[in-house]
Amino acid sequence: MSRREMRHGFTGASSIGALLLVLVVWSSERVQTQAIELHEVGQIPGPVELVRIRGQFAYVSGGHTFTVYDVSDPSMPIARSSLTFPEEIWGFRLTDDRAYVGANFFGLGILDISNPDALTLIGQYKTLGQTKIGDVAHGKVGIIDHMEGFVLVDVTDEATPQGVGSFFLDGYARDVVTAGSFAYATDSPSGLYVFDLSRTGEPDPVGVVHAPAAPRDIEVVPGDASHPTLIVGAGGGNVQIYDVSNPESPMKIATFETPGRATRVSVDDHHAYVADSASGVRIIGLTNPSTPESVGMFITPRPARDVSADGALVLVVVGDSEREGDDRHILILQRQ
Repeated sequence: MSRREMRHGFTGASSIGALLLVLVVWSSERVQTQAIELHEVGQIPGPVELVRIRGQFAYVSGGHTFTVYDVSDPSMPIARSSLTFPEEIWGFRLTDDRAYVGANFFGLGILDISNPDALTLIGQYKTLGQTKIGDVAHGKVGIIDHMEGFVLVDVTDEATPQGVGSFFLDGYARDVVTAGSFAYATDSPSGLYVFDLSRTGEPDPVGVVHAPAAPRDIEVVPGDASHPTLIVGAGGGNVQIYDVSNPESPMKIATFETPGRATRVSVDDHHAYVADSASGVRIIGLTNPSTPESVGMFITPRPARDVSADGALVLVVVGDSEREGDDRHILILQRQ
């Protein structure tokens, strides 16, 4: 080894190797932290409370009315059809051809959404109290009801759903999502409950995480060979992430503080899109769910109330809750 090589501490070959290593690490970090940019391309008029997007269609609730919009041209969204419930819609979730709508004292409404030009109510289930939202898996719908807590309904015959039973959550029942044969219900302020829908009889949780300021709005991210099954939620003003890969031992693995007040969340392609009130939309990378990171934002002209992302489009409900009769509407944003 020459004096020059000794002075620098490595040979020419090792210099090249070290340089390549630095470049690989730098490139990996760049991919990890690559920013996502959003640009407004259209709007959907109000009144609007909640929104979910699936492919070329956006499903919107406002007051008593559920409406489907064609957003294949996001600059010119087209209302295709709507259906009005006798009670206010508090929440809904979608499958490929069904919408499960929680409509206050009306209960659960099962909508056939296979024809966007002719929404059809095909079933109803009345709970004891006020139905907020429902989601389906394994032939059963899990419902959040403000009096009963978590309610389980058999929808083998959608025209005449049959109650299976209920489990009273300790606090204030907030939200429910399903994946595979499991339902995940959140309760404020006490925690997250996991139910195995493949079991017979009345629902009884197989796993519980007691967490203060538990999320009010949650989404499930099904796992695979390289990623755990996650619950991502907004509540207590922040974003919370739970690993539910082991249903009997769910655990909270991360909390991400947003600059605003996180109210709702949507997950797409390992990114969480957060309606962060006056702070607009915040985008959080979930590649490593135990260490989430900020990867983008969009400042909305009015507070962000709800958000839904699918592919290149992100839909955001904006409006001021303090203003009586406020006409909340939707901003259609596109990823760049």
